[in-house]
Amino acid sequence: MNSTYNKTISFFDKYLLLILYFSLIIGFFFNENTLGGSLSDYISQKKISKKFSENLFDTLLNYDKEPHRHSPLLLIILSVFEKFNINDVIIRLINLHFLLLIIFFFKKCLEIKFSFINKKIINIISLLILISPTFRSLSIWPDSRLYGILFFIICIFFFLKFQKNQNKKNKFKYAVFSTIFLAISSYFSPNFCIFYFYFYFYFVKYFFNSMLIYILLLISIIFAFPAIYYVFILKIYFFLTPATYGVDKFIIFNPANKILLISSIFLFHYFPIFFFVKNNFKKFKKIIFITLPIFFASIYYFNYSNNFTGGGIIFKASYLILGNNYLFYFFSLIGLLTVTHLSYKNFNNFLLILLILLNNPQLEVYHKYYDPMLLILFFTLFDLNIKKFFLEKRVLILFLFNSLFLILNLIR
Repeated sequence: MNSTYNKTISFFDKYLLLILYFSLIIGFFFNENTLGGSLSDYISQKKISKKFSENLFDTLLNYDKEPHRHSPLLLIILSVFEKFNINDVIIRLINLHFLLLIIFFFKKCLEIKFSFINKKIINIISLLILISPTFRSLSIWPDSRLYGILFFIICIFFFLKFQKNQNKKNKFKYAVFSTIFLAISSYFSPNFCIFYFYFYFYFVKYFFNSMLIYILLLISIIFAFPAIYYVFILKIYFFLTPATYGVDKFIIFNPANKILLISSIFLFHYFPIFFFVKNNFKKFKKIIFITLPIFFASIYYFNYSNNFTGGGIIFKASYLILGNNYLFYFFSLIGLLTVTHLSYKNFNNFLLILLILLNNPQLEVYHKYYDPMLLILFFTLFDLNIKKFFLEKRVLILFLFNSLFLILNLIR
């Protein structure tokens, strides 16, 4: 059995990158649209990037009038290609290959975090990005979300180096790099700016009573100022534009919707590793006591309609199978118990989960916002007793689970 497993691992390590890369290229030339809306979003964005190429400042100052809530940065960059009439296929191919850096930096993060793990296992886990429906769609049809993820994972890479390194001078250097790349990530995808509180908490903790923490704060302010000026002084609130029109503002900011929807999405991505993480259920009664009031209050105020776009795979499956929310509520409860369990007496996990819940201020909760972000966070920033996952060689189960998720997106 062990020999068969080792041969399987060796095969995956040698050929998986090649197979998945060519599948992505095939998807590119056959216009793969795994998420369903990526193509139409790209066509809409392309019209705006052409406007930027014709009149940069006027389009930038009136950006909130566009039916679009993504950051303008990628569209401004793409407008340069439009200015020189670069063929669209070339633009998209450059986009696809540049975003492969996500896999490279994810692998580097895994090597830092799990230096004791077989490199072949590390390679396979990093390649899970290539079967992410979000990665495949948005690498084929350019979108700012993946650029946010790319620079966010570079930020994590330097943060992990900050944690591992014992030299104070090097720690400060890595903290600066981490802060800068988080800022760049936030300019591409503003949702990532909320994670500033996570990284800065650890920087303050280490550099407490040192002038270095004030230098980091100053660097943060300098990098944040253009965004603050653009959004809060010029009042260009582009990120609040809903994809579903004619809804009350309460629905947009309703925390009950976020708690249940995001908990169900969290559970979906955590499920394949849950059984191989060492869990402590000694305090399960207290976890239930904490979770149930939040759950029932969230059900009472939940008003996310099936007519809205998004909702996540479990929310949509509940309506598809039963025609109501009951299945969704059940899995949301399991998801909420899971996040409470991970958060209980673990401030690191609590802070991460809180920021994940706050990560999406918009009305619509799309599954693509959490794929592959949650996978990256599970293996980099979360405190999970995950050694058993590697030692018992369960990585192929995770690969098969994610492959099934991709297939479901392809055939829907």
